[in-house]
Parts: sequence; C-alpha cells; structure tokens
Amino acid sequence: MLKKMLYIEEIENKNKAITCIDYMLEAISNKDYETAQLEAKEFLFIVEKLQAIEVKKARRTELERLIGEMQKRGIKIDFAAKMSS
Repeated sequence: MLKKMLYIEEIENKNKAITCIDYMLEAISNKDYETAQLEAKEFLFIVEKLQAIEVKKARRTELERLIGEMQKRGIKIDFAAKMSS
C-alpha cells in the first residue's frame, strides 16, 4: 500500500513540476518575471518533495531487505506481514 502511495505521489509531483516549467516558460515569454520567479520557487519546492520520496523509497527497500534477512534466520516479526501487503 505504501509503495503505491509513494508511486502515485511521485507521479503527481512530477506532473506538477512539468506544469511549473510550462508556466515559467510562458511567464518569461510574456516578460512576467514575477510570476516566473514564483513558479521557480514552486518548482524547487516540488523537487525537494521528490527528493524526500526517493529517501523514503530507499529506506523502505532497506527495511524490506532487513526483514527478509531476519525471516530467513527464523526471526518472526509481527509487522512484517502487514508491510509485505
């Protein structure tokens, strides 16, 4: 479930970033530099969100790896069944 949520969030943010770029280009071509600056700030904010998603995905991958190793050793983990769904 969390994987799906991160995937959807990532796609939504990428689409928002593309929209920001489009708005920035339009604002620049119209010499509306104030709007271009606002869109640039929004774009950077979205990039930060995308970086945070990558960190979450990496942490989840590491956690799944650790859980797999522990299960191979016969260690039972209560939340592991919930995580794998």
